[in-house]
Amino acid sequence: MNLTVDWLILAAAIACFLLAIVVTLREMKAAPAASEPEEHHGVGHISGPPLLLWILTSLLFLTWITVAVSYIDLGSMNVIVAIAVATVKASIVALYFMHLRYDRPFNTVIILSSFLFLGVFISFALLDGSEYLSEVVPSSSEETVQFKVGEG
Repeated sequence: MNLTVDWLILAAAIACFLLAIVVTLREMKAAPAASEPEEHHGVGHISGPPLLLWILTSLLFLTWITVAVSYIDLGSMNVIVAIAVATVKASIVALYFMHLRYDRPFNTVIILSSFLFLGVFISFALLDGSEYLSEVVPSSSEETVQFKVGEG
């Protein structure tokens, strides 16, 4: 039986999913229902084990999607799917591990605007790159020089 990385990641995601269900159910039985929301005391937010297990499960599942899509030939869509999944994973990490979900909305606006400007700057750089494409990538009519390793 050939166990590849994608099946190992999927198995870990399923194991975390089952563990997250068990821990969540145990937490729901142990904790009484709160009638009032918790107050913010100025101390950083502490995430409980059920939430962290759900985050781990989602990150492992998204990693499995990235690996699984790499085996499927979608042409140029492979890169788009990989970037989309990476963006979702980065958003989950920023929301929960950087505590942006529990922070002031202004900090979220700042981080989103910085990503927006980064995208604009990269777009301008890519638009400008087409001017120099003929210098970077030789055309088929030009002679290509091949080097062999070990020749001096």
